[in-house]
Amino acid sequence: MELLRLDRPLDVIGDDPALVIALDGWTDAGEGGTVAADALRDAFPPTRIGAFPSDALYDYRDRRPSLTISEGVLGDPDWPELTVELLVPASGPPLILVGGPEPDLSWRTVAADLVELAVTVGAGRYVGLGSVPGPLPHTRPVQLLCTSTDRELQDRIGRPHEDVVVPASCQVAIEAELARAGIETLGLWARIPHYVAGEYPEAARVLLEQLSSHLGTPVDLAIFDEEVAENRARLDVAAQGSDEVREHVQQLEQLYDAEREAERLATTTRQPEERAITEEQVPTADDLAAEIERFLQGRAE
Repeated sequence: MELLRLDRPLDVIGDDPALVIALDGWTDAGEGGTVAADALRDAFPPTRIGAFPSDALYDYRDRRPSLTISEGVLGDPDWPELTVELLVPASGPPLILVGGPEPDLSWRTVAADLVELAVTVGAGRYVGLGSVPGPLPHTRPVQLLCTSTDRELQDRIGRPHEDVVVPASCQVAIEAELARAGIETLGLWARIPHYVAGEYPEAARVLLEQLSSHLGTPVDLAIFDEEVAENRARLDVAAQGSDEVREHVQQLEQLYDAEREAERLATTTRQPEERAITEEQVPTADDLAAEIERFLQGRAE
């Protein structure tokens, strides 16, 4: 492996592990993937296996390390780091968890190292945890889509319904290389409201629910109940406090419900009904987020 530096021998990992990746960056809207990864660490205390050298991965001017200054005395910088950890659940396979900030550099080298790691330890399965924004209301369940080398998984979990060209993330670049190496891949992507800023705990809960089902990994999803309820209440207050936001959310609800109805009808022989509105009629994420932020700031004052 060219970059990955190991802290301990790989024979500590055990048989038939699964590789799990969650990176903080382009495909982590609402911090769905990284919060889910943190929940896995809390549930199954991690053992550090190794890490990639930060100087080879990050542009520090773009992702500056934090630094504490105490009464004029400088502390140690908190450098960004991409780590590899071992988690051993009570049931299901050992998990090789790769997490940290999305690298700025050396994507192909990181991917090649992780492919070599997976092949060396016999990890035949990969699960990616991520989240992306979409024209969805917070009043409806989070959608879960997947990218996978397994068509059966795609059909069961849900796949994007159209061909799109999008800016790639490091995480999807790694997934593509793992797939080319013959490893079964499952990228889990929670779609969350595009107007939400900050954490969206329902995304993490949905991701972990599917990971648990797929790998047989026991995860206590009840830990998210209170956060999900509080976040929903906060967004409900914002929506009801502004006529503009309330109207926008209603439009998103119409679009969401029309899409679900079209999917239902598509499973029968009938033709889908025409949508009430189109995605082009939906307000932008920036407009919605700005309006919600203005309202919440007004309440705080």
